[in-house]
Amino acid sequence: MSLFLIAIFVFLAAMSLIVIIFLLPMAVQDTAQARIKRRLTTIGRMSYASKSEIQNLLKTSIYSDVPWINTFLSKIRVAQKIDLHLEKANVDMSPSVFLLCSGGAFAVTFFMFTLVGKPLWMAVLFGSIALMIPYCYLKYIIWKRLRKFLEQMPDGLDMISQSLQAGLGLTQAMVYVAREMPDPIGTEFSVFIEEVNLGLPLNDALKKFEERMSLAEVRLFNTALLVQREIGGSLAELLTKLANIIRDRFRIERLIKSLTAQNRMSAWTVSSIPPFLAVFMFIREPEMMNEMLVHPGGRAMLATALVLEVLGILVFRKFIKIHI
Repeated sequence: MSLFLIAIFVFLAAMSLIVIIFLLPMAVQDTAQARIKRRLTTIGRMSYASKSEIQNLLKTSIYSDVPWINTFLSKIRVAQKIDLHLEKANVDMSPSVFLLCSGGAFAVTFFMFTLVGKPLWMAVLFGSIALMIPYCYLKYIIWKRLRKFLEQMPDGLDMISQSLQAGLGLTQAMVYVAREMPDPIGTEFSVFIEEVNLGLPLNDALKKFEERMSLAEVRLFNTALLVQREIGGSLAELLTKLANIIRDRFRIERLIKSLTAQNRMSAWTVSSIPPFLAVFMFIREPEMMNEMLVHPGGRAMLATALVLEVLGILVFRKFIKIHI
């Protein structure tokens, strides 16, 4: 069997272990109540917690149940970024567990490659890929959830606007959205309401809401709430206009996608030819390709081809992606 096929089989086996022990449990989404409960559990351990201590606990994050690990990770920027990503993805996992699973993915892949006698550079390369797969999967969950939140936002804004016009207060209108709307908008409004009810100031709760849902529309929503709170005005009318703008944006985006569908398909077809051709050559002429991998010039050619392939994909994406 060729060197390439052995490497592929080992890599797939390692990825299977990662999927079983990490990705599948991470796909089980958390709930708003559970996210608040974690902080309430910590508050319950504090015998005489003051109001300011409770507010500080709601503002900060819990990186680990082990005190010294929590203190250590709280000073690391990477752990803070991962904690924010976990909040955005609504995943019931602490940053310490996430980092442990990512390191385990690297260790498992590295060990399996060295076990079958592969070169050190190959073990490090595929181990690094395995290390980044959980993070890339988490980013995909965030992108998917933000997209769904944005799609639900016009309906949620309409519900708040209609509730205000019916005579309800702003808090009551947001509670109605949290109770009636599904995840993610219902979950995020539930977290926002619970944080305010537990004593977190409105400005801090809105800031955390904006950090979790890093969208321009959420910033506009928060600005509208703060302006209405300070100087008054017709909040219902403003929210209705914002909902209409978001709907128009989706309509224009769908129109652009339909007009550029042929170009996008052509770009992905051209980009997929080299990988399929490489796999075919490794299957059809394994001896020749193994010699190419062994020779320094052959490895340099493959590395150059890989870099050019990635650059080509990025250029294609730059050409066909239109920001609205």
